[in-house]
This record gives sequence, C-alpha cells and structure tokens, in this order.
Amino acid sequence: MKFSLMAPVALLFLAVAARAQPTAFTYQGCLTDGANPATGLYDFQFQIYSGSVVVAGPRTNAPVGVTNGLFTVALDFGAAVFDGSSHALEIAVRSYGDTNAYAVLSPRQPITSAPYAIQAINAGTAANLSGTLVATSLTGTLPDALLSTNVALLNAGAAFAGSVTATRFNGSGAGLASLPATNLIGTIPDARLSANIPLLNGSANFNGSLVATQFVGNGYGLTNVPGAFFWVTLAGNSVTAFPNCGYLATNDVVPLRVTLPTTPRVGDIYRVSGVGGAGWVVAQNANQVILAGNLSDVIGWNWTARASTQNWYSVASSADGTKLVAVANGGHPYTSTDSGATWIQRDTSYTRNWTSVASSANGANLVATVANSFIYTSINYGANWTPQPSGTPNWKCVASSADGTKLVAVAYNGQIYTSANSGVGTWTARATSQYWNSVASSADGTRLVAVVNNGHPYTSTDSGVTWVQQDNNNRYWTSVASSADGNRLVATPAGGQIFFSNDAGTNWVMMSSFLDSLQWTSITSSADGSRLAVVNSPGNIYDSTDSGLLWVQCALLPSLYWTSIASSADGSKLVAVANGGQIYTSSHGTTTPGALGYLSGTQQTAIELQYVGNGQFLPLSHIGAIVAH
Repeated sequence: MKFSLMAPVALLFLAVAARAQPTAFTYQGCLTDGANPATGLYDFQFQIYSGSVVVAGPRTNAPVGVTNGLFTVALDFGAAVFDGSSHALEIAVRSYGDTNAYAVLSPRQPITSAPYAIQAINAGTAANLSGTLVATSLTGTLPDALLSTNVALLNAGAAFAGSVTATRFNGSGAGLASLPATNLIGTIPDARLSANIPLLNGSANFNGSLVATQFVGNGYGLTNVPGAFFWVTLAGNSVTAFPNCGYLATNDVVPLRVTLPTTPRVGDIYRVSGVGGAGWVVAQNANQVILAGNLSDVIGWNWTARASTQNWYSVASSADGTKLVAVANGGHPYTSTDSGATWIQRDTSYTRNWTSVASSANGANLVATVANSFIYTSINYGANWTPQPSGTPNWKCVASSADGTKLVAVAYNGQIYTSANSGVGTWTARATSQYWNSVASSADGTRLVAVVNNGHPYTSTDSGVTWVQQDNNNRYWTSVASSADGNRLVATPAGGQIFFSNDAGTNWVMMSSFLDSLQWTSITSSADGSRLAVVNSPGNIYDSTDSGLLWVQCALLPSLYWTSIASSADGSKLVAVANGGQIYTSSHGTTTPGALGYLSGTQQTAIELQYVGNGQFLPLSHIGAIVAH
C-alpha cells in the first residue's frame, strides 16, 4: 500500500475554540492510496521539526475518517513550541488497526503563520504577556512597580553605572563623583579637603614612598631613607627616638632620657653618645627589652641573694642561664627555672654530702656526686634522681658534655671515671689514682681537662680514654674550666696565680699578678673563653671580660666562703654559692622587661641598638661601661 499527501486544503487556528484546548489548530489534508483518493479509516501520527530536530510530538490521531482523500484533524502541541522559529509538520499514516509501522509522508509540511496566533491567547492580561508587543498598542500608564529595577525614578536616588551627560545641572551637587576639576570655580577651603591631603601649615606622614629632587633642612625625623643616618645634638632632658637617628647628650646636670619608639620597625638603628657630664639613659616601653648580654663591661656588677642559707657546695647552669641546679653538703639538690629567682628542693627523702653538680646545655640532664657514695643522675631537670653503679670513691667533681651523654667524674685519692651513656650503667676508671680536685669538658665531651691537688693539669682528647700530663710544676690546683671547643682553659691554684692555656692545655701562662695569693676555690668560663669569673674563700667574686687580662672585683658583695660559680654560655648570667651563705645571681642577659627597664651610660660612653623584632633591641656596638637595669 502506498500513500501520498496532496497539498493541504487549510491550516486553521481555532482561536475561539473551547477554553479546554486554546492552543489547538485544525489541519486538513488530502490523502491518496496509490493513484486514487483514499477512503476509509486510518491512523495518523504527527511530529513538528525545527530543521532536522524533533521539537514536539509525536501526536497520534486514530481512527481518522478519510472520504475521497479528504481528512480533518485537530492538533495541540502547546504554545511553547511556536517561539517564532521556522517549523515543519511531519505526517505518518497506516490503515486503521494495522500493526505495521507508519508510512512517513513526504515532504514535511511547512507551518505557516496561522498557528502563531496562539501567542495572542496570552494577551488577555499584561501579567501573562509573552512574545513581542508593539509599544504603540499600549494605552494608559504603567505602574512604577511593573517597571524594570534598572529604570531610574524621580522620587528615588539613582546610581548610573555609565556616564551621564547634561548641558546643566541644578542643585548643590552633593554626592557627585567623577566631576572634572577644570569645571570648578573658586577655592576649596582646607576643611573641605580629604584628611589624606598634606597641608603646608601642618605635619605630614607619608605611608608610601616620597620622591623629590632636593630636600631642604637637616632631615631630622625622616625614616626609611636608604643609606642616611642623622645625628641630633640635644641639651634637653628627654626625647622620643626616631629610627636611624643618633643623639648627642650634651647636658651636664640631668641625664638625657632617650625613649625608644613604641612601634619600631625591624632593622631600625638607634644611637646615643654621652658628651655632657650627666650622661644618658635609654628607656623602654611596655613589652620591650634590650638584649644586654654582649655588653661585656657590665657582667657581675649587680648581685642578688637567693634561696636560704645552707652549706652550698656546687652550682651549675644551662647554656641560656635560665635553668640552674645547686647542691648542699648535708642537704639536698635545688633547681631553678627562672635564672635563680625561685628555687625548688629536690630529692627530699635523704640528706647527702653532695660535692659537685653539672648540667647539660638545656638543663634537662643533670649529674651530681656524693662524697664516698654514688653518682646520681636526673633526666627531668632534677625532679627525680637515680643512683648509678659507679662505686663509692671520695667524689670531688663532675662535668658533662652539652648533650648530657658524656660524663666525667674525678675522685680525691682515686681515679678519673667516664661514662658515654649519660651515667647509666658502667663507669670506666681512667688515668692513675691521684688527688684529683676538679674536671672540665668541652661541649662535645671529647676534650677534657683535670687538675690534681699538689700536682699537674692533665688533658684528654678522646673523651677520657687516655690522659697526658701538662705543666711540669706542681701546684695546689683547686678548679679548672674550659671553653666550648676545649682550646681555652683556665685553672686556679690555692694561694697563687690564675693560669690559662690557649692551646688545649699544652702550655700554661700565669695571669695578672693583681690576683696573687688568694685562696681560689672555683672558676667558670663563657663558651668562647672571653668572659671569666672566679671566687675565693673567704673573700669575693672577680670577673674578666677579656679572657683574663684584666680582673675587676664585683662590688657590694659580702665576704663569704665561696665554694662554686657557674656561667651561662655567653657569660652574661652568673650564679655563685657559699658554704654557710646563700645563692647569689647576677644577670645582665637583658634589661628588665617593660617600662621599668633601661640602659644607662656616663660621659664618653656610646651605644648602638638595632630593633630585631618581638620587642627586642640588640646592641650592635658600644663604648665604655654601660649598665643594664
């Protein structure tokens, strides 16, 4: 069976049809069966194409009566299909009741303008209007609420994203922006200018870069000027320091008070020089501190009595000087974590005849000796102490490497003993039996030095395995100290001169005769060997900041039976103990934090400070005796 479609008779839109199908339209066509007009019942199927794409359908109408080839069907594809695009109707047909596939009729039928009248159905109310509406067809006035939010209204403000052009504006012009300055007439008062504009009759602080061909004036107060440093002569009493500026204190009555800025920048430099007789003071603000540890001329000047009176016998310090440990003969170990300000009693079960104590660099690992008893160790800052199987000689002194793993102890009328595992387990006897009095270690524990009462110094370069006698003269050696590298050594005899060695003990040289014939009991050294401190009994404390060339007696100290002294690695913090006295500390590592701290200098002294962040100022250089308070 072969079907074909003749030209359609009509394509009508039923605009006034029942409201149930307002989008339906009627299609009439002519169907032939072969060469003859078709008559009978048929199934029809309809689809709408846009180009080669199906946009609606299929819709099936069955059965449809065909008489002498003519048929009429009502089709409804909805209003959304007819959006103004070019569409065509495809028709397929088969005999009614036939289960075979539909025969698609060709060609597809273009849909002319009549069906687009469907859009007019929505014209009943403006709320349902779709499609294009000719503006001239509108009557009346549109309410403001129905206008786009992009439309400017006279009774409201308007912010135009683009440019607004007008021959003339009326009004005050308040709120206008992008107004060309060339259109202004008259002078704008200073009060109307932005606070960000500098005025000639006021001060200006530029946050950005300031470029000029030439500046006139002394430049005082300028900051962030590469390569520039300004000196200011002041005879007044006080000034707030500007960065990269130096101050000459010329006043003779009241010291010039130079207060550091509250908000310095990292790297800023500040200098003060004392020209006048009254000198100067560098004052701090809250949360500021001056790192005074390298002001070597002031170590040991101020001492504070700590703890209670006991028979203190030995004391040791961590590298930073904050963690201290002291032992008392016939008493207990005591520890401090605040540079000696407060002390806690340890090992409270028994009193022991403690003779010596040593500390690792971090203060965690401690080792102490008890006369005719054991060596005790602690791995938790002195909180707990453990006796080690070291024998019970008459222990006199003990020393530790920086990490606390290599230990060395000497016995009076006994041998030297070493441990390579923090004192735990076996201690190995070394050297010969002598009246060993004191021992010291390099930071890595490889270079050791020990002294004998009425004997010689001995040194070892292999952590105590072998020992070499040094200095052929017999002396009553009482104490010895070492620099961190083991090259600079210093030792004290009883009733004689202090001796030092700059070649790891090979040669020993007598120091200044100023300290002749004193009963030296203990000596300590900074890590670099430049700062030394020594005690005598009964007597006082002396310090040196030039590796022992010159010595100064520390003032305002009582004459006590000093037994031991220890130092922080930089030599800025000292701690000393006395038999039948107290513990004494002297700290010049920093000034007192906050507004109470300051530096002071006299005439012909000078200081250069650099701000290094976190409220800290670092002295880069200084001249003369400068005191940290």
